[in-house]
Amino acid sequence: MGAFFVAERRQGASRWRALLRRLRPRGARLFELLDRHAQLCTESLRATAKLLGDLSDPDRRVREIEAMEKRADAVAEEFSAALLPIWMPPYPAPLLLELVADMDDIIDLAEDAAQSVHLYNLTEAPAEALRLAELAVTGSEKLQQALRALAQHDRTPTVAALCREVDRLEAQADHVMRSAMARLFREEKDAVQLVKLKAVYELLEGLTDCCKDAAHRIESLVMKYGG
Repeated sequence: MGAFFVAERRQGASRWRALLRRLRPRGARLFELLDRHAQLCTESLRATAKLLGDLSDPDRRVREIEAMEKRADAVAEEFSAALLPIWMPPYPAPLLLELVADMDDIIDLAEDAAQSVHLYNLTEAPAEALRLAELAVTGSEKLQQALRALAQHDRTPTVAALCREVDRLEAQADHVMRSAMARLFREEKDAVQLVKLKAVYELLEGLTDCCKDAAHRIESLVMKYGG
């Protein structure tokens, strides 16, 4: 009898939370800005992958990524301004701001990686570096899909599945990183080049870590506050 009462109580609380979420302003503008921010993250990562695939004109590609980062900062500021007057946002305001900060970390790190490649005057990127960038691109694409699902009612399974996919991509990146570092220390004879490539690998691997952090934030939002 006690277990039945607890189950009924939990089910009632869940229905009440769902009703409250339907009564709240949906914050369509907020989700539009989140989507725009996520798109800039993905574009910056694609540009980073293109840079690694063709190092003939790194200055132009780095300037493109720097411009994207500035646009992302403007979107983040616009998001904060749009969030402020909303009495009952679709999710708690501090958590939404933390999510934006997580995505800012992605594009900031992409800029750092591109600038480092240019600064170190790399003339050819190893296959592992390009693979790490490609995994980050895919992770960012999954994040954007999860954010779009987050904007809809009753999409908890979809969001959770996409976030788990980002986790899987980060695990792949860890494997690529380990292989890359092993080969680097085994084969690279130039100490300066070794230091340069090690730094670039670490930045690129960090991109999938940032995507994972954002995915965990999204998943926690939908699991705790989902419809």
